[in-house]
Amino acid sequence: MNYISIWRRLASILYDFLLVVAVLIIMSIPFFSFDLQENNLLKVTIQIYYYLITQYFFVWFWVHNQGTLGMKTWKIKIICDNNNRLSYKQAIIRFNVAIFSLLFFGLGFLISFFRKDKKCFHDIISKTALIKL
Repeated sequence: MNYISIWRRLASILYDFLLVVAVLIIMSIPFFSFDLQENNLLKVTIQIYYYLITQYFFVWFWVHNQGTLGMKTWKIKIICDNNNRLSYKQAIIRFNVAIFSLLFFGLGFLISFFRKDKKCFHDIISKTALIKL
């Protein structure tokens, strides 16, 4: 199988990051009129809202298109270890473990340097792989 390098993965993440930021800006419009300075509950609610929108973005693209727009640009396809399409459960696990890895300074991504199949921690846990198209 033709696995992708960490650099190609990071390039597609950058593309997707820019797309997600644009989506989040648009989805923030309803909150522009609120005063967030003193309303901690609203701040937390908005953070959860952003997290869920971001999760939906990735999960939907992974399940329905086998890749996000950034992944398509860099000719990357996501598959299950058994060569089937991802389930929603796998995609949600993959997203949440990837976020967890990022919160710990990207340690889950660094293991791909030491594996022949170039899998990151979230790929291993969700039983997925990224391949070149």
